[in-house]
Amino acid sequence: MDTATSALALFIREPSPGTVKARLSSSLGPEKAARFYWECALLSMARALRLHGAEVFVFFRPVERRARIEELVMSRFGHFEGKFIPQEGGDPGERLFNALSRLDAMGFERKFTLGTDSPTLPLEYLERGLRALDDADNVLGPTWSGGFYLFGTRKVDEGYFRNVSWSSGLELVQVYDNATSLGRKCALLPRWQDIDTPDDLEFLEGQVRQRDFQRLQAILHEGQDPIPPK
Repeated sequence: MDTATSALALFIREPSPGTVKARLSSSLGPEKAARFYWECALLSMARALRLHGAEVFVFFRPVERRARIEELVMSRFGHFEGKFIPQEGGDPGERLFNALSRLDAMGFERKFTLGTDSPTLPLEYLERGLRALDDADNVLGPTWSGGFYLFGTRKVDEGYFRNVSWSSGLELVQVYDNATSLGRKCALLPRWQDIDTPDDLEFLEGQVRQRDFQRLQAILHEGQDPIPPK
């Protein structure tokens, strides 16, 4: 497999209190939930950047906050110029399709999208996702809540995301059914936990003991804020 032709779109938002992790705000509070979200985003990016042979692009929103988002990313990762692309579209399906289409237009053979809700996702799962497209047209990484942490494809098609009930717990099944109804072979990766609700934090507590997750653990226990001051 020539992974030099692969690209991964990481979807992130500006970590403003009250606009991210709404369901966690009830237990963490808006400020802490925003810090928590941003550390999850940075952990997801760090893992994506370790994925050998795949170029990583940050698809961000809101568009008007580009300078702030670039500042936050580069404060952790250094230079990342030319890799920031605005998200386009109303619902998640439109944004996914537009991002994949953008990567396709850039000449990448294998296109992947990755969210930020699974900060402890093993790198091995991303590697398996790249390899899955050796034999399949699409690949999905399921979450226990019924969504997916990764979607990859060799051929972009708007039909993958048609009539999907987002935030319903049916996203995985509906996208999978859409792909197979289009005659595409769809591979499935192992399930992993996403962190969206207070109940999910119990799973996370057992995962953040490793050194890689010290910042995340600090936030959960009222530690250091990883977002630099404005």
